Amino acid sequence: MPPYIFLDHQAGAPLSEGVRAAMLPFLNEPANPASHHRGGVRAREALDLARREVATLIGAASPEEIVFTASGTESVNLALLGYARANRDKGTHLLLGATEHRAVLRTAAALEREGFTVTLVPVDAAGLLSADTFLAAARAGTILAAVHWANHEIGTIEPIAELASRCAERSIAFFTDAGAAAGSIPIDVAAAPVSLLSLSAHRFGGPQGAGALYRRRGIALEPLLHGGEQEGGLRAGTENLPAIVGMGAAAAEVTAALPSRQETLGRCQRLLLDTLRATIPGLLLNGPEPGPLRNAANLNVGIPGLDGEALVLLCDMRGLALSSGALCVSREERSSHVLAALGLPPERSRSNVLFTLGAGTTGEEIAAACAIVSKAAEKLRAT
Repeated sequence: MPPYIFLDHQAGAPLSEGVRAAMLPFLNEPANPASHHRGGVRAREALDLARREVATLIGAASPEEIVFTASGTESVNLALLGYARANRDKGTHLLLGATEHRAVLRTAAALEREGFTVTLVPVDAAGLLSADTFLAAARAGTILAAVHWANHEIGTIEPIAELASRCAERSIAFFTDAGAAAGSIPIDVAAAPVSLLSLSAHRFGGPQGAGALYRRRGIALEPLLHGGEQEGGLRAGTENLPAIVGMGAAAAEVTAALPSRQETLGRCQRLLLDTLRATIPGLLLNGPEPGPLRNAANLNVGIPGLDGEALVLLCDMRGLALSSGALCVSREERSSHVLAALGLPPERSRSNVLFTLGAGTTGEEIAAACAIVSKAAEKLRAT
């Protein structure tokens, strides 16, 4: 039986042998960083190392600016809820891009129920925000802006450095969800003056169950969880040390390999799109063309007349893992708010298929995957 081809890395990238080896000692033996015995010392050292590794990945000035959480979603919640509640005396208005992840949109909706107001700023046909349009929506009392580094569905890379700088000029804190960017796009919070940034370990080769929030020094947050003093008092509860160690190890691998990884991902992305266009009549690209405006790990396409979910299931039966659009949604939410924000009709949501590539993706896998997809599409069109 041919090997299974995995092109759904956004759902969870496979652990490398190095990451697994780093985690294993803390799975085999109990280790709590709060303990005073030798096991606690070892745990604290491992926690500190992971914090340094994640800080290095994003260019943070200090490891103390990293707060570990249980997921990217928790990091988003801590950033938005924590900042808005801690700074309510300064204002109650938030600015968001219209194509943000549901974790951001629904957290903002929760703030609206607390009396905050939220403005969603439209994007262009490629999913790109204009800094002028975005800042024009700011007003007296705007305290926080939120724009993802790269879109989770269509891969659009936003002008984060410009947006963050212009928000800083108006004393507006800036949060970016980098969950879909880390691992395939360079992130440097020294060059892009963001206030807050969220990460999810399993998106870049770490385990599920670990996330992180970058908080620039001086940014006030109200904690969501109350109890112990873990994570500088911002995230009570015993740390999930094996997962955090794995996140740090994955961050270190990305830091070392990112330049060559970007080149490989770019070649595979272009091969994937060119081959699909050559073999599937009427194929439509959702989001920007491959290049500087698109995450090289992402390719979202539509095949008119086909149901994306049916295609994904048939491909799975033939040895290929894909996604039929956004993750973290119910079956009742098949319509993509991201594609709708691009001005595309609902049928484009039903026909879209999302490929997300990873560190181990090869040209041979891309060629085999394209053959599977084109044959599956041909079969579905014939039924």
